Amino acid sequence: MMATPKQNILTHDRFKTQTRLFGFLSTSLLFICLITLFTCQNVQAKTVDASIFFGPPLGETIILDGGDGMDIKRTTIAISESGIYSIEDRMRTPKCEVTQEDIIKHKFSEKVVRIMRGEEDLVDNYTLQVKGSRIILSRYGKVSIMLDLESREGIEYLSSSEGDIKMESRIVETKEEFIRGKKRSSLYVESYGKLHDGPISSSYRFVSGLGLIYISITNYGLKSVLYTLKEN
Repeated sequence: MMATPKQNILTHDRFKTQTRLFGFLSTSLLFICLITLFTCQNVQAKTVDASIFFGPPLGETIILDGGDGMDIKRTTIAISESGIYSIEDRMRTPKCEVTQEDIIKHKFSEKVVRIMRGEEDLVDNYTLQVKGSRIILSRYGKVSIMLDLESREGIEYLSSSEGDIKMESRIVETKEEFIRGKKRSSLYVESYGKLHDGPISSSYRFVSGLGLIYISITNYGLKSVLYTLKEN
C-alpha cells in the first residue's frame, strides 16, 4: 500500500528526530570520552611527579647506617633554579694504621692517608634531577641511576674492576609508609645485571621527601647492604 503524504511527513519527522538524537548522543559520548581522557591524563601527570622523591630538604641532614659502625651524614647543599638537587655524603671511616711503607708502595696522597686514619671525612657528591617522568641520579657527570615512573623501568650502573656494569631496573612495589613521623610514598626497585662469572643484582629504595635511603648489592649469593636510613 502506498504511503499517504501525511505518513511521509511523519516518517520524515521521525527520521529527523532520530538523526538529531543520534547526533546528540554521539556528541555527548565524544564529550564524555574527551573529559575522561583529559582527567586520566591529569591523574597520570600527578602520579609521575618524580620530584617528590628528592631529598633530604635543603640544609637538613639525615643519617644513614653504612655498616660496621659507620654513619653517613647526607645533606642537600644546593637546589638549582631548574630543581636539580646537589647532595653531599660525609662518612668518617674507622681508624687504621698507615705506615710510611704503605704510603710509598701505594702512592697514597696526604688526603687519602688522613681519611684512612680517620682524621678526615670521606666525601661523596651526586645530583638528583627530573626529566619528564624520570628520576636521574648522576655522579661525577655520569648517570648512575635512571628510573622512569611512567614505564616503571630504568637502568643502573655499578662500578667494578671490569668497568661500569649496566643493570636493568624495574619498580617492584610502591606503597605508603610512616617514616620519620610522616606518611610517605616509597618506591622499591630491583636491578639485574651480569658479571663475567655470574649474575649480580641490586635493590634500592626512594622515599618521598628523603630521596634514596637504601641500597644493597647481591653477588655470589651474598647480600651486602651499602646503607640504610638510620632513625635518629
